[in-house]
Amino acid sequence: MRKRCAVALFCVHAVHGICKGAGMDNKNHESEIALHLANRAYVYGALHVVFGALPNADVVQRIASDNTKAALGDALALCRASLGGEPGPCVGMLGVSAERCLTEAIGEVEKLKGLVDADAEAIACKLKSDYSRLFDIPGDSYVHTWESPYVGTEGTLFQASTLNVREYYHEAGYRLQAEKHFPDDHIAAMMDYLRCTGEKAYNEYADGLDRDAASTLDVQVRFLKQHVLTWADVFASRVVERDGLGYYAAFAKALAAFAQVDYAFAGGLAKELAAV
Repeated sequence: MRKRCAVALFCVHAVHGICKGAGMDNKNHESEIALHLANRAYVYGALHVVFGALPNADVVQRIASDNTKAALGDALALCRASLGGEPGPCVGMLGVSAERCLTEAIGEVEKLKGLVDADAEAIACKLKSDYSRLFDIPGDSYVHTWESPYVGTEGTLFQASTLNVREYYHEAGYRLQAEKHFPDDHIAAMMDYLRCTGEKAYNEYADGLDRDAASTLDVQVRFLKQHVLTWADVFASRVVERDGLGYYAAFAKALAAFAQVDYAFAGGLAKELAAV
């Protein structure tokens, strides 16, 4: 077993291409894979923060950081590389390409950075109001943030799909602090699970444990297919409808787009590593 000289997990950079090409030696290819794995874990962590709770100044500064922009840029590069220059699949009901959704999210980060540099507390206060209106207070603008209402009975918590999500969590040694009192299939919990298992895949790859990394990625791919891609498009559509061109609309579209891009990337990489 050979340990790789991989990047620090949260030292993310935008990189291009996902396949080993002519003139690229094995070390460069390994470094690219490591960067992609680090970036995808970061994106899932950022999405967890965006949809997890009322924001504060620290949260908006993190989302407005160069790391967030770079990680989303890497997702955009993956999207473009995997599609050979095509605009990519539409994000469900929105009829907008994954490439455009990710591009708009990068633009939102850049816009947010300028605002946050001026007054992070004021921006956090505005976003708290938006978050409460969209995700906390039932009303005309309210959007469900857990899977069950989208695949089962409207508004019902802890359905069969929720328990299946919990099984995924427990298999990975992941457990919600408020388990049985907070929906396991909440979008923020799902993003944090994918962050956690994404970090695991990264560490396995860095340690030269290619088959272990392939297995972890394969589980993530199945989870994306069964519990994220089933409703991310509808969720994003409702947020866009009720938030217009706002912060949460941009990141809801980015979430739906990234889930598609990462499903293809992680699935392809799992097969590559399993064959080593």
